[in-house]
Amino acid sequence: MLHFRIRDFVSILLYRLLAPFFGRLGKGVRIVWPLRIFGAKFCEFGDGAVLQYGAYLAVLKEHEDPPLLRIGARTMIGNHSHIVVTKRVEFGEGVLTADRLFVSDNGHEFADPTVPILDQGLRQLAEVHIGDGSWIGENVCISGASIGRNCVIASNSVVTRDIPDLCVAAGAPARIVKRYCQTRKAWRRTDADGVVIEE
Repeated sequence: MLHFRIRDFVSILLYRLLAPFFGRLGKGVRIVWPLRIFGAKFCEFGDGAVLQYGAYLAVLKEHEDPPLLRIGARTMIGNHSHIVVTKRVEFGEGVLTADRLFVSDNGHEFADPTVPILDQGLRQLAEVHIGDGSWIGENVCISGASIGRNCVIASNSVVTRDIPDLCVAAGAPARIVKRYCQTRKAWRRTDADGVVIEE
């Protein structure tokens, strides 16, 4: 019990110390001992958002327009998560992520095999938007793709294309395996293209 009280106290202290450096920190935000935060002035946290232990945030100004990382109200980002932004990454409200999440709207360029990839710069991918109420499992990688609201992304999935609202996706690359049917009020299995399988 004492351990949690000390950690909460440190989180509150960090909040007060860090608040002036961020684009926006809503009420009750908890940032628990991040590994590194680059570009804090481009980060916005909604009320009650939580960034768990060991997170690495890199919000980099690579373009004329400033980048933005927005984490919605009551969203919880798991331990040891890694988020890299050069344009825009947004988490909606009430999103829950497990540990070791990786999210990026960019990747390393590798077009020229005669030049080390380290020296080729970054390649811009699509902006990333994660809808309200979604749940992202452990070790998930989201690269230049968006996820709808109230979705479930299974652990160890690699999301490289958009997932619509009310879907369960799994695999590498991630594919839709279930959709919520509003008519039947139930989750229904789908084929590889995300089309509901009639039972």
